Amino acid sequence: MSGLRLYKSEKLCSKIEIEKLYARGTSIIAYPLRAVWLEVPRDDWRHPVAARFLISIPKKRIRHAVDRVLLRRRTREAYRLNRSFLDGVAQEGKTVLIGFNWLANHEYNYVTIERSMQEILRKISSAIIQEKEA
Repeated sequence: MSGLRLYKSEKLCSKIEIEKLYARGTSIIAYPLRAVWLEVPRDDWRHPVAARFLISIPKKRIRHAVDRVLLRRRTREAYRLNRSFLDGVAQEGKTVLIGFNWLANHEYNYVTIERSMQEILRKISSAIIQEKEA
């Protein structure tokens, strides 16, 4: 897949895979985001991508729907522009399932969300590379 566009195949939609992600996944916190990730074998015929993700902004933390939508858009944009940190995973023939959860009780600007996203993706990438070497 080329370019910076987000494709449907990059979104994590399967209820079974989401349950598996939150049951067996590893957690990373880079405030205001928490990421749960799980490495699974790649299913090339259905999902030929290095990573699939979902974003959760709970109503309990952010009351107004317009604010939740704004944070979801900012988080998605930060992921879209920084997913190149996961390029090492693509060469392994594996797929990473990632769930991003919002932790803060108020909104943050895009720069803060992007820094948090970069830190999370860097940690996931380094963990996968270290696992490969071990």
